Amino acid sequence: MDQKKTRIIEAGKTLIATYGFKKTTMEEIATKAGMAKSTVYYYFKNKEDIFAEIVRIDSDNFRIQLHDAINNSYTPQDKIMQYVRTRMLHLKELSNYYKTLTNEYLDHYFFIEEVKEDFYIFENNVLNKLINEGISKGFFTPCDVDVVVRMITIAIKGLEYPLFIQKRLDLERDSKQMMEIIFKGIEIRS
Repeated sequence: MDQKKTRIIEAGKTLIATYGFKKTTMEEIATKAGMAKSTVYYYFKNKEDIFAEIVRIDSDNFRIQLHDAINNSYTPQDKIMQYVRTRMLHLKELSNYYKTLTNEYLDHYFFIEEVKEDFYIFENNVLNKLINEGISKGFFTPCDVDVVVRMITIAIKGLEYPLFIQKRLDLERDSKQMMEIIFKGIEIRS
């Protein structure tokens, strides 16, 4: 990526995280990036485009983290546990970083919905593959994989609110407990 574009994105990310999307201006982004406002407009037509790029980059990096967590695990159970753990740690990091952003405000931007939908498809595909792997290797009993995937994603969503909004969650303990409950329902019993 072009160095100037990278500086603009980093400046925008810092300012938006500190002051919020609404209060951040193109002029402040230009100043923080150390360039003229016209240069910022050369790369991005508005701050929505800058924010959309920040979100896309973060989403791409997050997917890499998830794949790494899965690839560094051996059993299907551990792969799913590490997936959930990595997902929740990332969400916690985002909630600490973007303190000034709210879901209500972000929902008004089409690119956020596009990223959410794209991630939903990605997450369902990954979990579907992991559950099927567990079934084929004899770790999980045959089941309706789509239903299990839906239950896992609903359970993950259920942890997001206490983590992101209420800040009342023991991430390690709660995500592990949630997955143990789910696994007890799909593991083969001796």
